[in-house]
Amino acid sequence: MRNILVKVPGSCGEFVQGMLNNEPFLITCPVNLFTTVLVSDKFSGHFGLGWKSKIMLERTLKYFECNEFNFGIKLETDLPRGKGMASSSADLAAICKAAALALNFDITAQEIAKLAASIEPTDGIFYDEIVAMNPVTGKLLKTFQDVPKYKIAVFDFGSEVNTLEFERRSNLYLNELPQHLNMNLVTKSAIANQKILYKNGLEKIIKTAKNFGALGVNAAHTGTVIGIIFNEDFESKKIEEIALIMAKKFSQIKFMTLTKVVSGGIKISEVLS
Repeated sequence: MRNILVKVPGSCGEFVQGMLNNEPFLITCPVNLFTTVLVSDKFSGHFGLGWKSKIMLERTLKYFECNEFNFGIKLETDLPRGKGMASSSADLAAICKAAALALNFDITAQEIAKLAASIEPTDGIFYDEIVAMNPVTGKLLKTFQDVPKYKIAVFDFGSEVNTLEFERRSNLYLNELPQHLNMNLVTKSAIANQKILYKNGLEKIIKTAKNFGALGVNAAHTGTVIGIIFNEDFESKKIEEIALIMAKKFSQIKFMTLTKVVSGGIKISEVLS
């Protein structure tokens, strides 16, 4: 008997997105909301897999030159679709890692990134820590260490964004890759993205959030969510009170959840043979 349980975090948009020497990059913002994939020989069939996940399973088998996959597979997720919370990237990474382990292979984050990017532009939440990476190729550009576990109130502007159909106009992206992550640059990136994917009233929302003690605001650069970021020692109950006030003041946004920044990477929660 064999069970393999793999978890990959989603994101609240990105901390920063930009261009560096004509190469696109994003800085990941992994949060404690997860996609979980169970692979087992105790059941059969595929459950919860969207079309992208099915393609990833096929490409993983091809990558390891395997013609069959004699396991059941089940995907569950905390992440909403089409909001810019890396739901597809988390799904693809979890499917790839779990399938590889079931077949008695290992696969690195760099290899997963290339496979995922061959399906659609990807978020690097499956890399350890917080990273800058190329979403088009999956290449790792930089790892940031010792980033505080910020608390983030996640808000949604509504509707959905299709990553594959989204127009990427590179001339409008931020063109600096920071040595250290700072909230001024994070907020600057969110504002810069207004020229690409407009979020109604964002500047006023940012000003109000800072008046309430927020450190800054980040955005999903190809999605509908924003995150109002607080220091990790800011009281959670107070943040939730602020979030409800913000949602009432700005009718265009809906408070989704309070979460926190976590280290990215793939978690193998259970391996039983």
